Amino acid sequence: MDSAEAIQAPATELFRRRRFAAFHKWDRNFFLAFLTVCWLGVIMGFIPAVTKRYTGHADYAAPAILKIHAAAFTGWMVLLTTQILLIRNTQPKLHMKLGLAGFALIPVMAVSAFFSEVYSQRFYFAHPPNSQAFFILPVFYVLSFTTLATAALANRGNPPAHKRLILLATTMIVGAAYARWWWPTLIHWVGDGLGGMLINTYAGTNLLLAAALGYDWITRGRLHPVYEIALPAILAGEIATTFIYHSPMWLPIAHLAIQP
Repeated sequence: MDSAEAIQAPATELFRRRRFAAFHKWDRNFFLAFLTVCWLGVIMGFIPAVTKRYTGHADYAAPAILKIHAAAFTGWMVLLTTQILLIRNTQPKLHMKLGLAGFALIPVMAVSAFFSEVYSQRFYFAHPPNSQAFFILPVFYVLSFTTLATAALANRGNPPAHKRLILLATTMIVGAAYARWWWPTLIHWVGDGLGGMLINTYAGTNLLLAAALGYDWITRGRLHPVYEIALPAILAGEIATTFIYHSPMWLPIAHLAIQP
């Protein structure tokens, strides 16, 4: 072996160790399990609100934007379910064609989620106790979901990155559903201060993220680059929104944002 080969050999071996395997035999079952956990969070998180609305005990009548919001987010979960089942049944062409629906669904989800929250905050502003500090949380979820879901569509030709970006985007909205479910218990245990809010608000999101990262580490021995980029950004967003929520400077901005 000459000197050039001697230098190249360690680099080649390092590349082989670092290369991310696109597929693993456990992937199909992992994504199905992820889907199941997502549906559990959505169902348990929204059962109280849906029950109150259908029994006539909701705080306010649902405006059109809220109905669109509910339909769009349900549509995302149905689309995700269909897409995972199509891959499990080896129908990738139909999977790719159906995935085009995301181009229309994502902007509807983002816009309807934002303005549904604006409507809700306007109602509660006039009917104390109000919760305008909370407004930063749906803003964070909407921005995170929209960014990650758009990146997922942009990476449709890169299946490993595409799947993980879809997982991350879904985690952001499902984490909010888990927060609805767990929040009363968690806030009793940990409070609503800076540290407590990071737990009572983001426990569902972060447990799902931990499962995704752990799965890659177990099956590939490393994290996909998507996680290496997105995870620090998500955690930084969680910390930032927690500080904003508790900042006295935020309320005047929130009030201005929700004014008619």
